Amino acid sequence: MTDKSKKLTFSTMEGCKKILAILVAIILLSSFFAYMLASDWGKLKINDISFDSRGSVMQATLYTPRIVSVDDKLPAILVTHGMSCTKSTVNGIAEEFARRGFVVLSVSAYGAGTSETLNGSDPTGGIYDALNYMRTLQYVDTTRIALIGHSQGSQRIAAVADQDCSPFTLNDLMINVLHDTFGQEFTYEEISLDADKLAKDRLSKDQLVYYDALKVEKEKYLDNTVYAILVLGGNWGLNEKKVMVGGYEVTRVPNCNACWQIALFNEGRAGTGQKNLTNESMLERFQVTDAIKKDTWYQVKTYTNETRPTSAVLGTINDTSVATNTTLQTALKNRSTRIFFTTFNSHARDYFSRDAASHMVQYFEQALSYNRGEMTDATTVPLEASNIHFMFREFLNLIAFISMCLALVAFSGILMRTKYFAPCKQETCEPFVSKKNSVFWIISLIYILIAFLAIRFVTQNGPALGFKSIWVKKFWSMDFTADIHIVFMWLIAIGSFVLLTIFTVYNYKKKNLNIPKELRLITKPQIVLKYVLMAAILFLGAYISLATIKYLFHQDYRFWDTGVKDMPPQYFMLCLRYAILILPTFIIGGLFVNAGRMKDMSDGWNTVLQMVLSCLGLYIACFISYGACYITYWQTGVGIMPSMALISTWPMLINIPLFALLGRKFYTQTGSIWLGALVNTAIACWMICSAQSSTTFYLLGSFSAKWLGIF
Repeated sequence: MTDKSKKLTFSTMEGCKKILAILVAIILLSSFFAYMLASDWGKLKINDISFDSRGSVMQATLYTPRIVSVDDKLPAILVTHGMSCTKSTVNGIAEEFARRGFVVLSVSAYGAGTSETLNGSDPTGGIYDALNYMRTLQYVDTTRIALIGHSQGSQRIAAVADQDCSPFTLNDLMINVLHDTFGQEFTYEEISLDADKLAKDRLSKDQLVYYDALKVEKEKYLDNTVYAILVLGGNWGLNEKKVMVGGYEVTRVPNCNACWQIALFNEGRAGTGQKNLTNESMLERFQVTDAIKKDTWYQVKTYTNETRPTSAVLGTINDTSVATNTTLQTALKNRSTRIFFTTFNSHARDYFSRDAASHMVQYFEQALSYNRGEMTDATTVPLEASNIHFMFREFLNLIAFISMCLALVAFSGILMRTKYFAPCKQETCEPFVSKKNSVFWIISLIYILIAFLAIRFVTQNGPALGFKSIWVKKFWSMDFTADIHIVFMWLIAIGSFVLLTIFTVYNYKKKNLNIPKELRLITKPQIVLKYVLMAAILFLGAYISLATIKYLFHQDYRFWDTGVKDMPPQYFMLCLRYAILILPTFIIGGLFVNAGRMKDMSDGWNTVLQMVLSCLGLYIACFISYGACYITYWQTGVGIMPSMALISTWPMLINIPLFALLGRKFYTQTGSIWLGALVNTAIACWMICSAQSSTTFYLLGSFSAKWLGIF
C-alpha cells in the first residue's frame, strides 16, 4: 500500500472509504448527542405522530415526560410555525418546554412538511384540529392548554382563540340562560348584575336546581377553552367582539390569557416591537390609552357599558409571581391577563434565540403556573428560564448536515472507481488564472456587487416575485418563499453567465481556451447520463442516511432555516419539477466557481476563496442592513426595521458557500462540472420541497395533481 493510499484524501479509493466512514460516524454521533439534548438526556419521550380529522393527515411531534400515566394531569402547549416552514423550525421551543415538564405538541400545519394539504379552507391551518387531538390525551390537563404560533402561525393560533375562547364571561352565560331558557327579561343595566342573585330572586326552587346544573356545564365549558396564547412575531388576536347578552348587543373581549412577543427589529407585517407598544389595536387589546409597558402584567376588565374599561396593572413579570400573588392567580384563572415582550432579535430569530426562548419560558411558567411542578408548591424547583440549550442541538444538526454533504463527495469517489462509472472520471484541466490576474479580480468584484443587488431586489420585493400563472403555481406548488429563492438563483445565474461569457471570450482570445469545453460541460451524452445516475444514487444514499437518524434519534438535517428533512413520496416528483428551474443555475454556477481555480494557490485555499466570493455580497448586505438597525438602536434606543429583510433568504448565507464547496469537490473528483451541478440541484430541490410548505392548492385530488402537478 502506498503512502498516498493511507492518507485521508478524496483522490484514492482507500482515502474515500476512510473519509466516508469518519463522516458517517460524525453524522451518527452528532445526531445521537442532538437527540440526548432534545430529550433532556433521556428524560423525555419524543414521538412523531399523525392524525386525520377531516380527510387530510397532519404530522406532529409529541414530547412527554419519560414516565407518564392517565393519573397525571399535566399542562400542555401546542407550538406551530410560520409560512414556508415546518414544525422542525419550532421544535427547539417545544424542547425547552418539554424539559420543564409540559406536554408539548409541535405541529406542521396543513400543507407544511409531511402534513397533507386540506381540501377546503381553514383559517387555523389545522391547528384547531391539533388542539382537539391534544384534548384527547388523558394525561393532559385540558383546563391548562396553551398555544404558541410564530408569524403566520401566530395568525393561526389567533384564529383558534377566536373560535375556541368564549367572549362571554360566566356571568354573561348565566344571564343568557335566564333570558333564553327561563324567559327572563332584563334592562340594559341589569345584565351587568350578579346572575346568581337574579336567579335566586326570580326562579322557583325547581328552576333554581336546573339553573345550578346548567351553571356547572357552563363552568366546565369555560374551564376547557384555550387557557393562554403567545403570539410570536405578530400583532393579531383577541379583538373585541359584539355579542348578545340578555337580549342586548354588547362589547366583549375573548376570555384568554395572552402574551404578544415581537422582536425589536421585527421585519414582518406586524412591524417592530417598539412600534406595537403604541399600536392602536394593541392599545385596545390592553385597554390602555398610553403606551403599553413591556414586561408588565395587565388585567383587562369586562365592559359594563359602551365605554371601554381601563385595565389594571398587576406588576412586572420579574417582580410578580403566580406562586405568591393571589391577584395574579385570580386574573390568570379568569383568563383576563395581557403582557407584551420585546426581544433583542429579528423576525426569523424569534425561534432561534436564547433571549426569545427564555422570555417564552418565563411567561408560561407564570401563566400556566408550572415548571417541573406546580409553581404554588413550595417544594417545586423550577428550571431557570435562562437555561436554554436547544441551539446546541441545532449546531449538532448542522454538523451532521455538512458531514452528510461531504460524505456524498467521498461516496462519489468510491463509485468513480468502479468499472461502470470509471469512464466518468475525466482529467481536470489546468487552472486558468493566477493571483495576479486582474481580470479575475475585477469579475469577482462585479459578481459580489451582483449578489448584493440580487439579494436587495428579492428582499425588497418579497411576495410580489411569486409566480403569477395559476397553472405554473400548481406545477411548482410550494409557497412563494420557494419562488423568491428561485428568482434570486436566476438573478445570480444570469449575472454569472454574463461574467462567464466575458471571461471565456477573454481566455479564448488570449490563450485559445474554451472554458465550458475545458470544464467538460461539453461531453458525451452517455457520460452525462451516467452522471445523472450517479447523482440519483448519491441522493438515495443521503435520504437513507436521513431516514436512519430519523428512526434512531428523531433528528433531521435541519439548522435554523436551512437543511433537509423527510418528505411525502409525491414530493420526489415535485423535486424533479423544480429541478427544471434549478439545474441551469447550478450548471452556470459550477462553471463560474471552477473557472476561478488558480495556478499559484493550493486547491484547498482556492476552494475557501471561492466559497467566500460566492457569498460575500450576501454577507455585506446582511451587515449593512442589520448593522444599521443595531447602530441606530445603540445611538437612539429605537428599534427599526432593516432596509433589506432577509426573512426568507437567511438560508442562502449557509447554502451558497456550501454549494460552492460541493461544486468544487465534485469537479475535482470527476473532472467535469456535471456531477456537482446535479447533486447541488438535488439538494436544493430537497431543501425547497421538504422544509417549506404548499398551502395554496389541494394536491391529493387526483393522480395527475398529486404526482405530476397537473390539475
